Amino acid sequence: MPDPFDEDPDDPLALPLPPHTLWLDEPESPGLPRDHPSLVLRALRQQRAELGLDLRLRENSGDSFQLEGFRVQLVCAPFWSEELAVSPQPWRLGARSPHLLLGAWVDEEAGVVRLPGVLTAAELRQRCPGLASAEAPCPLPLTAFRGGLDRLWLLGRLLTPEALLPSEPAAAPVRLRDWLDGLLAEALVALGAELLPASAGAFRSPAAPVGLASGLPTALATVAIPLALALGRIETGPARRAASERFRLLLQLCGAMEGAQWLEVRLEPELPGDLLPQRLTLRVDDRTIDTGGDGGCGPLCLTVPAGEEPIVIGLWHGDGSRLALPPLHFGATLGEPEPGPAG
Repeated sequence: MPDPFDEDPDDPLALPLPPHTLWLDEPESPGLPRDHPSLVLRALRQQRAELGLDLRLRENSGDSFQLEGFRVQLVCAPFWSEELAVSPQPWRLGARSPHLLLGAWVDEEAGVVRLPGVLTAAELRQRCPGLASAEAPCPLPLTAFRGGLDRLWLLGRLLTPEALLPSEPAAAPVRLRDWLDGLLAEALVALGAELLPASAGAFRSPAAPVGLASGLPTALATVAIPLALALGRIETGPARRAASERFRLLLQLCGAMEGAQWLEVRLEPELPGDLLPQRLTLRVDDRTIDTGGDGGCGPLCLTVPAGEEPIVIGLWHGDGSRLALPPLHFGATLGEPEPGPAG
């Protein structure tokens, strides 16, 4: 079958190359990742080198990167699609939400990437009102993006993130101490979370050392979020029921009667003896741990000592699907009274 990208004018099946389209150098290079985000980043670095631009470009995760001080969210679609779907998850992080959205249409077999332009966070909010609180992705047509890569490079060279309109206001942190009263925030309930009962011995056991990633922590309260991987996407709620790769995220508030001392964040298979899917990465604040790409593994675990800063937890799959939890906050815990009225 003739290549539809063949630009031979005598070929009746040849299609004109759409604007803002880049051919990747050596598209068949062995050993290089062929997933859509990786190809887009290769295209960006290729054009940056061709133009001689001195702009810092650093990958954050499978579907986001930093351009100078800008956080850029990447959303990909097959090359001949008319639209793409913008997930609400990255836009729920308040002040940590992306500054820019880059749309990319990719043909991984031909090594071709089309980059019609970018949207600022403010422009995205105009097209997708309430995206941060939405449950379903927001569809955007190719025509919603403008300026091509020229606009992206221009923003990176001339502006600072502060020059753009601020992102969505930060969601109120979920208070961990509410779990001790049997209360679960709506933001977690929307993800399918459930509060598991604590054992009676939890309030009699001595606390383990802060930061210990134990297999059986002394959990004063445990929240479980059932998850699944379906067609490369991390799913929650009813969408996970038909998936075969199921797992769950456990948030365990640990300590003793004197007070909660740490939060254990644990990603584990749904059934004992199962393995986690490949290429899953768990991030808690600035620390990450992953399952690797050669095979699944058992539980992943990170701990956070009690403190005053919000706890940011995210999970992503290697192909770009991402899940972000609302920020969590210890607040007042057992043995620590709520502040009373002044005077």
